[in-house]
Amino acid sequence: MKTVTKSGRLSAILFAALTLFPSLAHAIDCSGLPTTFTGNEFPTGNFFSNFQNPCYLIPMVMDASSFTDLNDTDWHIVYSVDSSYQLIVLGDFPNSRYFSVTAYDDHSLISQAILDTNIVPLTSGYVNPFQPGVPYAPGQQYALAVNFGGTPGTLETGCMMNGFNVSVNSLDATQRHQGMNWNTDAGFLQQSPIPPVHIVDTPDHTNPPVNGYMLARAYVDIDLSDPTTVPSVIVRDVASGCAYPAAYAIQTLKIVSTSKSATSILDQAQFNAHQVYNSYLPSFCYAKDPRSSADFSRLREGGSGPNPFSPYVYAATPANLPTTLATKGEAMRIRLRLPTTPPTPCTDGCSRSGNEQVRYLGLSFDGGTDTLASVKDSDFTQDAQGYATLIVGTGASIPSWITPANGYTFLDLTTSAGYQSLVGLEIREIVPSSTFACSAQNVAYRTTVYTSEGSLMGDYLPVVDYPLAATLPQKASKLTGPSSCGTLPIGVPATSPACGLLPVNPTAVSAIPAPAPGESPVAVQPLPPITLSGAGFGFLPNGLPFTGNSNYLQVTDLTQNWSAGSAGNPCNLSVSYWNDNRIEAVANVDQNGLCPLAVGDQLAVSIQNPQGGSAPVTSILTVGPGVNYTLGSAAVSVGSAAGNNTVELTAAAPWSAASNAAWLHLSPASASGMGSAAIQFSYDANASRGARTGTLTIAGLTFTVAQAGK
Repeated sequence: MKTVTKSGRLSAILFAALTLFPSLAHAIDCSGLPTTFTGNEFPTGNFFSNFQNPCYLIPMVMDASSFTDLNDTDWHIVYSVDSSYQLIVLGDFPNSRYFSVTAYDDHSLISQAILDTNIVPLTSGYVNPFQPGVPYAPGQQYALAVNFGGTPGTLETGCMMNGFNVSVNSLDATQRHQGMNWNTDAGFLQQSPIPPVHIVDTPDHTNPPVNGYMLARAYVDIDLSDPTTVPSVIVRDVASGCAYPAAYAIQTLKIVSTSKSATSILDQAQFNAHQVYNSYLPSFCYAKDPRSSADFSRLREGGSGPNPFSPYVYAATPANLPTTLATKGEAMRIRLRLPTTPPTPCTDGCSRSGNEQVRYLGLSFDGGTDTLASVKDSDFTQDAQGYATLIVGTGASIPSWITPANGYTFLDLTTSAGYQSLVGLEIREIVPSSTFACSAQNVAYRTTVYTSEGSLMGDYLPVVDYPLAATLPQKASKLTGPSSCGTLPIGVPATSPACGLLPVNPTAVSAIPAPAPGESPVAVQPLPPITLSGAGFGFLPNGLPFTGNSNYLQVTDLTQNWSAGSAGNPCNLSVSYWNDNRIEAVANVDQNGLCPLAVGDQLAVSIQNPQGGSAPVTSILTVGPGVNYTLGSAAVSVGSAAGNNTVELTAAAPWSAASNAAWLHLSPASASGMGSAAIQFSYDANASRGARTGTLTIAGLTFTVAQAGK
């Protein structure tokens, strides 16, 4: 079994890093390249023939460690969100089980993401090896655009992308994450110390993130040494379409950085408040599995840099478990059923069928600050139905019959440095099929997998015990148990640490709070967020996150006569959170002419408990306007010496601000806030004879600073 341990992963990554572009500095002269574009710098060729070379390519940084699964390879790059620029990400599809690219905001949560199967190859001459029936072939290129909200100007001939599939793969980095909005959680707002106002997107989309980072993930990449599969970034000028040299983009423009970590560019106050809020949210327990010493629950993917395509369940282990087992002569035994997965990656022409239950499954051993070891699906010795028994050694003598020939998989955890720090077990699924009823995707957030009626994941939920190693049977045998896959019990789980099934609560909506202070509960905008507080909502059986028509939550515009959320409706809903007393959703309306919203529309929001109880309960509210922001002035002129200044912002809602010039600096207190404020900024001395102009973006408004020359 080729189990990945912490030390083995690090060695592989160091080898890969040493092979990236070993002689590019000697292959091409990158001096004297244009850094301003007047219309004739690139009269021939196209964007890729002119810029897909080492002078412009900025390889994303391979991370040396994973806090989740050691079969995961991550590359990252951090950026500033500036509408003058655009990032073009390009590379060759990796020979891996799974691949995705995700843009994260400055709260370390998802702006937008794209899954491997949805990435259109660069031209029709390339293929996407993640599509069903398509075997891997080296050199298959892709490109995608990360947009910062700019409007293209007149593109130079040699900077165009005509005939290339790039915009179809776009990510919008100006978007903020949806859900996890404590502004709408009255209980959390009573905590001490009082949490800061959550910075959310405004109805008019006037406060994009100041910074963000991008993460490319590949699971089970079997050729990390191939430099062509390392994603690279080119920084593009939106007005002309031309690219900036890599060194200039990093050192002068400072739009991207390969030296900063993702955590270094976060809004720390918001990030920290998210961690506090994540801990504040209640957990629920239906029942404990009487066969197992580990109680698995589904955690909400809301900590830091979550994978948008991967649900997971987690069980804490007793303190000092490895030492205890070794002292008692016991082993950890983990019995489970493995879902069907693809045969990829490979070198013999294999491909996905498209009928797999999950794309990838891994069992990881959590060491608290990092992952000790990971066992992927194909590492397990399985019978014909996918049943497997894993024996984990932590120092006790393991019998000689614990071999694959006898149906066992063995992991010697003592080979992983710091194995005594084991604190938990994690099962991670990637891209579960919508038809796989036993997926972790169908377990409610922060809720136990096991119920009074059996496991919501059936036999795919691990059963963990600690037998004396010497008493392990000569042959492994499958363990089956009661299953309730895809069927939630009728009732409400108890709040942890208690377990039990409580009666269904009567459905009642106590509030539909505004996303932020100073805003309407629902305002005119594409994709308006809607939060319901109350009781008796039950738990959504469709899995989370969910996009579609569930028939349990419906939004109806009584004025314009459309509905979203039920079968046959022209628009649908996206639900990010649903428990018995709180629902966070987005109405996928007011876009492309479908399901329009207007100020004054009467909106009916109806909720029905999926587990029974009362009939649907409907609340009526009026659609409100967006939020207005104004600046005391649009511009200021300053002298050549360094100095400080302020501009007044009038607002009744959250806002953020950013500098678009390296010589202009916002004070930390003026980077974001709530309501009216004096925006404080400073400027460096202008050592040149010529005047210069820079801008600040404040709540989506442009403030210009003109500085005289020396």
